[in-house]
Formats: sequence, structure tokens, C-alpha cells
Amino acid sequence: MALLQPILNIAEILHKKGVNHALISPGSRNAPLTIALARHPGIQAKSVSDERSAAFIALGMSQNLKEPVVICCTSGSAAYNYAPAVAEAFFQEIPLIVLTADRPKEWIHQHDGQTIYQTDIFGKHVKQSFEIGADYSHPDSVWQIERSVNHALNLAMTEPKGPVHINIPLREPFYPLENEEVRFSPRARDIKRIKPVFQLSKEDWTEIIEKVIDSSRILIAVGQEELNSALSEVLAKIQEEFNIPVLGEAISNVGLDSISKHDLFLGGDDSLLKPDLLITIGKSFISKSFKTFLRKYKAEEHWHLQYGDHLIDTFQSLTQIIPVSPLDFFSKLFADIDYDNFRNGDMEERDPEFKNIWFERELKARKYVESFFQADFKTESFNEFLVIKQFMEGLPDNSQLHLANSLSVRYANYIGVEAKKKIEVFANRGTSGIDGCVSTAVGAAISTKKPVFLLVGDVAFFYDRNALWNRYLPENLRIVLLNNHGGGIFRVIDGPSKLQELEDYFETVQSYNAEKTCQDADIEYVKVNNNEGLMAKLSLFAENSGKPKLLEVDTDSLVNTEIFKQFKAGFKAV
Repeated sequence: MALLQPILNIAEILHKKGVNHALISPGSRNAPLTIALARHPGIQAKSVSDERSAAFIALGMSQNLKEPVVICCTSGSAAYNYAPAVAEAFFQEIPLIVLTADRPKEWIHQHDGQTIYQTDIFGKHVKQSFEIGADYSHPDSVWQIERSVNHALNLAMTEPKGPVHINIPLREPFYPLENEEVRFSPRARDIKRIKPVFQLSKEDWTEIIEKVIDSSRILIAVGQEELNSALSEVLAKIQEEFNIPVLGEAISNVGLDSISKHDLFLGGDDSLLKPDLLITIGKSFISKSFKTFLRKYKAEEHWHLQYGDHLIDTFQSLTQIIPVSPLDFFSKLFADIDYDNFRNGDMEERDPEFKNIWFERELKARKYVESFFQADFKTESFNEFLVIKQFMEGLPDNSQLHLANSLSVRYANYIGVEAKKKIEVFANRGTSGIDGCVSTAVGAAISTKKPVFLLVGDVAFFYDRNALWNRYLPENLRIVLLNNHGGGIFRVIDGPSKLQELEDYFETVQSYNAEKTCQDADIEYVKVNNNEGLMAKLSLFAENSGKPKLLEVDTDSLVNTEIFKQFKAGFKAV
């Protein structure tokens, strides 16, 4: 075991650099890494057999904990199963630490088991890949291992954060001798990297302030973003005192009374809504209508706040990248403009006309949404859109909501989340795949005491039900399963909805339900398939019973489609 001491020291370095959690998938080649992570007193290790699920669980944990989480697997195809979560982490800027065991290079493509080309296996979807040598006896090998692990961790936590990959070839023997003591060396090096401070020059900042003061039509748009109470407060002040509208979506977590129903009211003559200056923060936007609007009515200037060098021009109008945090930027912006107004005695408000135009349409859309759901639904028109409205209104304060991709996140975006409830919303919108939505929510629930609610469709749920195949499901997990027995989104998209192949090749028609899955996973199961008793079952679902719960909403895809089309068409007629 002495020759594997540098492998043991990997766990020590990881812990010194802030790693407290590891998700390990069982295997033989990664046994030395498993032993190192499982026996380290400062690392909480969990065993999850399905590598794809394990990686998404780690992603959900890292989002919540705001710290790097390790995933570790054996050699061969196991590593490839990490790929969907690694890609999601890359585009969401989440610091996953990917440790893959490997065979020594001379055994690749020699008809030996569990051997593939693992070097750089994740391509551009990691910030950087590292590989250590297979022999650890020489002092230079020890130096290279420590240097590589330090480099990887420092890079993962440098803005913009993201996943890193360390490939680790290992020779036999993999296991310690009987009664052999496993020790972690306190001398394992921790090479620190001081966090950089991003500041603009005085000249650049003066130019920004002058442009904001001179612009009468400014729009602040927030893409996917973490919940940040301090940022919400300053954006609320800017919107209220400077009459600059703030636009956000369900996944933006803006935490204020902002423009949020734009996906409903955009799409007609939107010329009056065109901003001269667009300031964007965060990552992706859900609304295709919003992206289409800004690509058609391009802002004269578009500033995007981001770290990193990648040029992201979602709206085809980018004029300036500003590498500072949104909180620092808007806090200083508010303070400096407020002071400038006081110093110059110019206490007149910015003309509220532009803000008023946006909010007039916003309020019209809000009233329409409320009136639509106040209609007297009959039992036979039971539908998932109504259920989601009731469910989201009943979410407890300070809880978490995870939205699966496809229709779930779009339904929720139309309905919205009450800002005063301080509900943080998560969704895998980095790649917008359905493959790890359940696992990500499980990871979140494992890493917080808050109630964690997942809204998920049937295809996404059954695709990822291995998320429930582990020993760690916590009692704060609540899953709302929208089971319309197929991919309902394809009935509301113009293209596939008109094809003869719709049912056989797009919808994924299936007759499954989740009752037996819940029995296997020891999850409390509740089912609803009509309007009668819906509220009672939703209330029962929210209560704490000491076990995770799943509420299955059984609906008809044809009815759902008709209701949703009525919803969209009805607003145009208002």
C-alpha cells in the first residue's frame, strides 16, 4: 500500500481545498480512490451505483452547498456515463471534480476489460483535463500528482466556475493488505490561489454611469441565476427609483415584482418595448418569444455581465462584456447615480413611460392568467396545467423548486413564483436535457434541510428513475409527477403536432405509473386523477410524514393540449 500513498493524499488535498462530499460508483479499478475518499474523516462519501445518476446528484449537491463535490468511478464506459452531468455543470458553471480510474496506457486497446480511451474524454465540456502517471515511486511523480490536483481544484473554483477532470491510471494491487493502516499525510500540499478582484477602471465606470443617465429606455434582463437577496434588493430599488424595468423568469430568482409574463404577451407589435440599452445578467432564458423579440428589435447597446472570456451573444446585439459580479455592479450603479442626483440637485424622476409600457402589458397578462384559472373547470377537463397552478400557489415559503425540462419548466414559467415566498428555483437549463432532472433534485434534497419539490413529466421521470436507486433519499424530497403517458410537449409544438409519426415516434406513449417504483424506493405514493379532492391531496402531499413523497397526476394528453392551446389563444383575444 505504500506505493499508493500519493493516491491517499489526493483525498487529503481535496479536503484541504474545500471538498467535503464525494459520490462514488462501485468498481475495482477505482478501489484505491474509493478507500481514500471513504476513509477520510473530513469527507462524507456516498455510494451510488449508476454513474449518470451519481453525477447529477453531485451536481444538485454542489448547487446547494456552493462548494465542489467529487464524483469517482472505475475505468471504461463508467466514465462516459458522467458526460451528461459534466456538460450540464459546464454550462451552469458548477464545480464538479471528476475522478476517473484508468488502466495504464500500455493496456489500452489490448482486448483487456473495462478499457477505453479516457484521456480528454469530456472534451470542451470541462475547464481542463488532467492526467497523472501510473507509477508513484519517484518523487517527481508525487510532485506531479499534488501539482495537478491543486491546479484542478483551483481552476474549478475560479470564476467562471466549472467541472474539471482528473484521469488516474492505477496498477494492481488495488486493496490494502489485511490490517494495513490507511494514513493521510498532513504534509500533502495545498497550493492556494488568491481570489482575483474584478474592478473596472475609473474611466470605464464613468462612461457606464454617463450612458445609464443619458438613456431613457433601459431594460435589465435576468437569465438563470442563483437566489441572492442582496441583489434582489438593489434591483428593486433601481426599478422603483430609477424607473428601469427588470425582467426575470421562473429560473431567474430575481426575488422582486418584475416583468415575468413576457412569454405570454410578446409576439405582436412589440416596437414600443424596444430598449436602447439592454443590460443582461445570468445564463439562459426560457422564453423563445423573448429571444425572438430582442433579435428583431435589437438594442442600440447591450451590456452583459459575465466572468470568463467566452463571448456570449444570445440576442445578436452585444456591444460590451463587463467582467464584474451583478451585485457589485448594480450596487455601485445605484449608489453613484443616486449620489449624482443629490449632488446636482437633479431630483426629478427618470421618465417612467418606458417602464409603464412594459408593466401595462405585464399586468394585463397577470390578470388574464388569474381569470383563466378561475374558470369553472369540470371534472372531465381535469388537466396538468391547473394542477401545477394549484401546486405552485401552495408551495411553502423558503422551499426549493426543481423544474424538469420539456413542458414542466414552461408551465411553471407561465404561472410564475411569488417573490415574497423566497422560493429558490432550479432547472438543468445548461443543456436543457431531461436525463438527470430527478437525480439533481435528489442531490439538492440530500444537501439541505429545506423542503425540495420537483415538478417532472413522465418521460423525464422514468428516464431517470435510477435517481431513486440509492440509500440516501431524504424525507424532505417531494416529487410531483405529471403523467400524461407520453411526451406531451410534442402536441403543442407546431412541427411534430401535425405529423403522422407523432404518437409512434415523438410522444413516447407508455402506460407506466410510479406506484411500484415508489414501493421499491420506500417513497410515500399519492395519486390524483380528477379535480375532486385535488386540494386535499396536495395538502396531504406537502405534510411531513418522515418519508419522501411522490404525487402522481394522471391526465389525458389530448385534454392537456386543448387546455394549453385555449390558454395561449385566449390571451390574443383579450
